[in-house]
Amino acid sequence: MIASIICFEVTMRWLGAGSQLWVIEASEYSLLFITFLGAPYLLQRNLHVVMDLVYASLAGRPRMALQLVNATIGFVLCAVLAVVGVSVVIEQFELGVRQVTVMRPQSWWITAALPIGMGLMAVQFLDQIVRTLRGELV
Repeated sequence: MIASIICFEVTMRWLGAGSQLWVIEASEYSLLFITFLGAPYLLQRNLHVVMDLVYASLAGRPRMALQLVNATIGFVLCAVLAVVGVSVVIEQFELGVRQVTVMRPQSWWITAALPIGMGLMAVQFLDQIVRTLRGELV
């Protein structure tokens, strides 16, 4: 989608129609949602950023312990961000806050990417905790 609207922007400029002000804004919102909604998928597939050198140098119980610590810290941080994010989204919704941009969308639906993404990340980290406690390597 982002590539399509940027190609549209370039074509419009080439045709002399001038810049389309909404293109940059739509690209920014798309990147926000792609990032926050894509991260839980990457975590589920174990494709997120990992300190492979540390994990590769460990085996057995030390590796499981490090995996448990990592998943627990990730779960707590993501859960806290999700809870705080929900309260911010609710407040923005109640106040009717809008972005100060060309499109002027309501802020809550843009901010909602954070608690949704962090909530899904918390679920994935919780799954890692459970699997680690069962003795599975993640």
